[in-house]
Amino acid sequence: MGSKRKRGTKEAGAETLPLQKRSKNDTPLTNGSAKPKAQKVLDKSPFAETPSVEERRRELNIYELLGSEDVNERINAADAIISGLLAGEGVPEPVLLRHLDKRLFRGLASGRNASRLGFSLVLTEILGQLFGEKELASEKYTGLTFEKVLDILIENTHAGGGGPGQQERDHYFGQLFGIECFVRANILFTDKSRWMTILDILLKLPQKKTWLRSQCGYVIVQAISFMKKKLAEKTLQKLAEEDFAKTPEGVGIWIAALDRFPEMKTPDETWRDPLAVTSLTDLPAVLKDSGREATSEQDGKKKQKQNQGNWTAQLHFVWDLILAHFIKLGSKADGDAAEQFSQFWAKVVDEGFFSSSSSDSQKFSGFMIFQKMLEGAATHSFIVESLFSKNLMTCLMNQASREDRYLHRAALKALKAIEVITENEPSILPTILKQLLSKQGVYNFDQRTNTKTVDKLLQCTTPSTIKSVLKILRLKDPSKSRLDETKYYQALGNYLFRLASVPSESNENVSSKSVPGLSIKALTELAYSNKAVPATIKEALRAKSTSAFAKLVRRPEDFGHLCTAILSIEIDHEEDEDETAAAVLGQAYERLNALLNPENETDVTRAPRQALALLHAVAILQFYNEDPDVMDLFDELEECYNKLASEELEEGEGIAEFLVEILLAMVARPSSLMRQVSQQVFEAFTGLMTADALNLLIQPLSADESAKGQQALFSTEDEDMHDAEDDEEDGEEGGSDEEELDSDVEIIDLEDAGSDDDQADSEDNEDDDDEEDDGEEDAVVDKDQEDLDALDTALAEVLKSHRLDKDAQAEESDGDGSDMTDSEMMAVDEKLTEIFKHRAKASNKKKEKKDAKDTVVNFKHRILDLLAIFVKKEAATANPLAFDALMPLLHLVRTTTTKALSNKACETVLNFSRALKKARSGDRQEETKEVDAAAMMKLLEELHEEASSDLSHAFAKAVSTASLAVASVLCGKKDEKTQAVFQLYARTQLRWYHGEVKIQPAFFADWLNWCQSHASVAAAAAAAAKDEKEKEKEKEKEEKK
Repeated sequence: MGSKRKRGTKEAGAETLPLQKRSKNDTPLTNGSAKPKAQKVLDKSPFAETPSVEERRRELNIYELLGSEDVNERINAADAIISGLLAGEGVPEPVLLRHLDKRLFRGLASGRNASRLGFSLVLTEILGQLFGEKELASEKYTGLTFEKVLDILIENTHAGGGGPGQQERDHYFGQLFGIECFVRANILFTDKSRWMTILDILLKLPQKKTWLRSQCGYVIVQAISFMKKKLAEKTLQKLAEEDFAKTPEGVGIWIAALDRFPEMKTPDETWRDPLAVTSLTDLPAVLKDSGREATSEQDGKKKQKQNQGNWTAQLHFVWDLILAHFIKLGSKADGDAAEQFSQFWAKVVDEGFFSSSSSDSQKFSGFMIFQKMLEGAATHSFIVESLFSKNLMTCLMNQASREDRYLHRAALKALKAIEVITENEPSILPTILKQLLSKQGVYNFDQRTNTKTVDKLLQCTTPSTIKSVLKILRLKDPSKSRLDETKYYQALGNYLFRLASVPSESNENVSSKSVPGLSIKALTELAYSNKAVPATIKEALRAKSTSAFAKLVRRPEDFGHLCTAILSIEIDHEEDEDETAAAVLGQAYERLNALLNPENETDVTRAPRQALALLHAVAILQFYNEDPDVMDLFDELEECYNKLASEELEEGEGIAEFLVEILLAMVARPSSLMRQVSQQVFEAFTGLMTADALNLLIQPLSADESAKGQQALFSTEDEDMHDAEDDEEDGEEGGSDEEELDSDVEIIDLEDAGSDDDQADSEDNEDDDDEEDDGEEDAVVDKDQEDLDALDTALAEVLKSHRLDKDAQAEESDGDGSDMTDSEMMAVDEKLTEIFKHRAKASNKKKEKKDAKDTVVNFKHRILDLLAIFVKKEAATANPLAFDALMPLLHLVRTTTTKALSNKACETVLNFSRALKKARSGDRQEETKEVDAAAMMKLLEELHEEASSDLSHAFAKAVSTASLAVASVLCGKKDEKTQAVFQLYARTQLRWYHGEVKIQPAFFADWLNWCQSHASVAAAAAAAAKDEKEKEKEKEKEEKK
């Protein structure tokens, strides 16, 4: 008769009951997202009336699984129980009664794991079949009347006196869950008396325990969705008589009823609609304490029953209903939802929860309401606009600004919610940004709250919102920001800088709605073209725009944004301005526009023309930054432009040398922009490099890392440089003192200037370097000690005194020295001044030498960056010119005193070998260029001679790698050079054997490993060829047959 029905939705419904605080020993519920377990197939046969031992074990196992935390186990157990009771003809009434009485209703009072959820699922299905459409209670189970089943629930969940508090709570919650089963089974509303009986129980429960009020109210809200209009009216009348209307639960019930039956009658003694404008005078007092948990104190007086108690982090369910009501209202075309919600929020939340007289608990609840509304209505701008009200924003900024504020963490959580919602729904950014920076907020919101909220929000800007965001940031009247002019423009510059760092999207239109493109253009106009910007901060804004350019240059897809921003600069030239400079600038603009014209480029010239355009853009930027050397740069760029336009690009004669000179001048500056631009431009022109250009690039690597080297590289004429030549090899290391520089200036830590990948490669020679470092440190310590001893001696001679540890050597004095005349004291003072002047001068010279070394080392680092690009790119085509960089790199590894430089040079050699190996692979061999075998053999001989120059492990690894790279090219030509390579390695090994040279054994071990690898490949190829040949012979034999 009875059969099971799937109730997946009711399982979910059971979990929607407002949560209560769980005990510390309870295990949190899972949602089934954990690692799935293999589900055991359960026996679904009918339960026996007199169960045996095995049958009892089966029941025990199934009911154990029914209370499992795993949702799948609960559903499988529920399916087995329902099938065992009602499937087919169904079990006898005594069996069903026993399970209802002894198992199911009693299990509702259990606090074990997820028992209430599992037992509720089964009870809802059974009650639906007993008293629902099938009416099994009237046809088969006549003894199980509605009243009897309800009595079983009340009896099994009755909280008797004398039990522990937790046990009492479990029983009350069990009764509440049981009542909810009756409601969700939809069996109460065909017979009104059934519902009124349940309603009486729901109204009595809060009288016993007031902390059950919200849960009982939620069950009534669920019941509203099953009722018809008249029963709903009768229900509201009953609630009004019990003074339940003007409570948070009553508000929720009224909203649910009116949303379902807009034309229904409501009791005259209460409000018609709690959200109507006429009800807003009473509503704040009702909802003000909806964030507090009712106490367990009970009293017979209704007034005391409604008192609220402890503060809870659980938000009342009424706010979900309120949010759903206004969202539904906003979907209607003829509704005034925006105005209604604005009035509701201002009166109920802003004045009720965030007024100056509100308690901390009410403000905490207000923050939770704010998050609830923001998360639920992220796509409804009319709601979001009203959330950032005056009192709320004041409280939010005050609480977030200082850690010692009581609600500091709650305010930060609200700000974090704003960030997360904007990240998930970027279209809402303009609405939120407008509220934070204007109206009730402040323009410098991040500074006011000591957070980075606006900075993070700006990272969510998209091409569809960038124009709206810029309109909000750039105020037509700066006074509306309520900041002085300087602070406003500083804040605007910071916001535009953040926007310029937003990555471009692959499908962005460069000219119209690109986020970094429009942002960098706005920042450039602010720094250079805006006449209203105070002169005191123009320099800072220009430094910020230069830094933004440096970030853009790192992303090749943003190349056009930089050039467009430069072209947008408009500065009124003064009458007394140099006409020649203006003319040169105009010519640079013309060349830049010509280089950006796509009609003038081909596939071959595109990359060089874009690189040269980038150089022109940077030169124009330097002109506006009043760089003294920019005119020379314009002349050099003009020559490069003319050569690029007139010569065959493949020859590259002349243009490469000019470019190298320009790039070397750029990388010599401690500027991130110059470094990034130089690398981008150089990468575009590596194919045009000539031997002379490469020599120009490599030559500075041989310069001394000292004041003398700095003078040779940069033609410095500081007179103190010449005095430093005698003791330039003092072996001191370190970095220059960090000064307060603009944001584009790089501060290099020379100890960490090498790449991270170098660390593993340099571990082998760590001991040798440590010994060198120890020697240098000892020399520095000895020198410092000598200086201190000299100072002590000079002071002792002038003051006629001695150090405390020199008492035994001090001569006896006739007097104590306290009888000096005024003239003698003046003479001593002059001598002391002279002594300290000499010491200060010596200290300055020491710092100058240190700074000189740092400058040279930093310059070499930048050259190695360019060489790394050249070697990696050109080795990929086996360009013979790339091999010319090997010897200078090895020489640098051997001669430099800076470990970071050595590591970077070694890594460049290793990258060369990797790129060459990839280029000579089968699929790319056609792209490689022919090499001069004689020149390569000569280079290999030089490498073998160089291998004996240094015994450090790092150098040995680098020179071995370079030698094998050259050898692989020569052996791959399949002529007499292969034999010459083997003979050269044999001669070198024989010289090493006789002690004529000193070379690391790894040099020869690498060679043998390389030979073994090639031998294995050759053997495999020979075997494959042999197999193929045998297959052909067999095929010929078959054809003959």
